[in-house]
Parts: sequence; C-alpha cells; structure tokens
Amino acid sequence: IMTAAVVPFGLVAALYLQEYTSSGFLVSLIRISIHNLAGVPSIIYGVFGLAFFCYTIGSFIDGGPKNASIQPMATNSWLVLLAAVVAISTAAFASTLISMRDSTATGRRQWLSRLALCLWLSCLGLLVFLLVKSPYFGGFYSAELPKPTFGKGGILWAAFTLALLTLPIVIVSTEEALAGVPSCLREASSACGASKWQTIRRIVLPYATPGIMTAGILAMTRSIGQVAPLMLVGALPSASNLPLDSEFPFLHISRAFMHLGYQVYALGIQSQDTEAARPLVFASILLLVTTVAVLNLAANSLRAKMRQRIQQHQL
Repeated sequence: IMTAAVVPFGLVAALYLQEYTSSGFLVSLIRISIHNLAGVPSIIYGVFGLAFFCYTIGSFIDGGPKNASIQPMATNSWLVLLAAVVAISTAAFASTLISMRDSTATGRRQWLSRLALCLWLSCLGLLVFLLVKSPYFGGFYSAELPKPTFGKGGILWAAFTLALLTLPIVIVSTEEALAGVPSCLREASSACGASKWQTIRRIVLPYATPGIMTAGILAMTRSIGQVAPLMLVGALPSASNLPLDSEFPFLHISRAFMHLGYQVYALGIQSQDTEAARPLVFASILLLVTTVAVLNLAANSLRAKMRQRIQQHQL
C-alpha cells in the first residue's frame, strides 16, 4: 500500500521539478525542503500521522466534522459557496475550451491556460473546504461511535505515514533517473513533431523506468524496518485479527497489525523473561532479514529485465 501511494506521487513531483520548471528561487526552496524532509526523524512522521490521519481524517470518516473537532458551516453559507464552486468550475471549463481552440495568438492562449489552471485549483480548494465543513455529512460509522473504526491506528494510516517518510527519497531518486535520460532523445522526439507530454510518455518515462524502480526499492528497504512511527499508527505486539483474512472485503485497511520489527522490540526488551524469548527474537530477526532480501532480489531482477528490454529496443 505504501509503495502504491508514494511512487506515483513522487513520480509526478519529480516530473514537475525536472521537466516543467526552470531554475529559480521557488524551485530551489522546494528542493532544499525535500532534502531537509529526508533528514527528519521517523518518530516525527509517526506523530504527524497519528494527529493528521488518525485523529483528523479518520475521525472525520467515522463521524463527520463534529467528531473531528471541526465546526460545520451554516447551511445557507455552505449553499452559497457551493453555488460559487459551480460558477468557478463553469468559468474554468469555458476558459479551457477557448484556450484549446484559440490558435491565433500564442500569448492569449497561454494567458487563458494559466487562468483556467488558477480557476481549477480554486475550485478544487473550495470543494475540499466544503467537504470538510459540510453540515450534511455525519460520517460513515456514526452508529459505532464512540468506538472508532478509522479514527485509530490501522494499516491504511501506517502505509500513508510511511509514504510521507519515504517520499523525499522517491522524489530525489526519480529526479536523478529523469535527468539521466539523454537530451538528444528529447530533441529527436521534438524534431519529429511530438509534444512535450508525448515525449515524456513515450521516450523519457520508458528510458527512466529502471531508475524509477530503484526509487521504489529504496523506499521499500527504508520503510520495512521502521518501528517508531508504526508504534503510533497501528502496530501492536499481538493483534487478535489480521488485516488480511477470508472475510469480505478480505483486506481490512482499518485494522491494527503486527510488525516484525515491533516484535523484535517487544520480545527482546519488554518481555518479562528475555532469556526465554531469545529464540523468538532470533527467529523474528531472521525472518525480517530474509523478507528484505527476497523483496530486494525480486525488485532488482525485475529492474534488470526492464533495463535489458530497453537496451534491446534501442538497438
């Protein structure tokens, strides 16, 4: 779940920084922030995941804004803002259509495209605000309150917390992979009449796929041994029910889970009889190291096959 969440987002961020931006103060500030986030201790991400994902988003899913300590808007004000969202989205749609059909003036077309982008972003922000402050939403699990369903630690929030933890690594590694694509390939694609997005989709991304997979491998290897943030967002020494079982929907993303690294900590340090628990500690460590090795070997093998396919295609 973490890999599926972090790799696409990191790829989009790296594409924007590498392909669509020019060097400037804002881009330099973003890159410095990304490198600084890579050095933040993992426990900080755990505290953030507990406060944001569990106590805010999870509580909102369970019982609506009031359960998440958010004051809903008045009904009349909410409806007025909803009408404003409809008007802004209509204007954004019209601006997009006009910019696509207007082929006479390049400056006017760029101005309309930027206006449409600003309108769409404003519409998206207002939609999120209306959803958070909605007076009509009472949560999906209000009947089960005060016992939380998503407003507590679970495998979904743990995966999202680890995704935030490994996001700087994915962005930096993916950006390096994109920068390693020869510029002559981009120039040749542009000379054949391809647009920028067609060049990225058909030339840059296939060539950089092994490097992108390397970013995913680095994220996986760093996250698999993290214990401190998972202790706050869902990992338990002993869980009565596994997240994956034979009951529908088979994968219960709101359940807590057991983690091998946490097992090593609990058995080796918190156990009342550490000598008796020593064989279990060694077995857990062996299983954890074996799991990391198998995942790395599988990912490296897949990356090597894709690199070989790309080289054969170039020949």
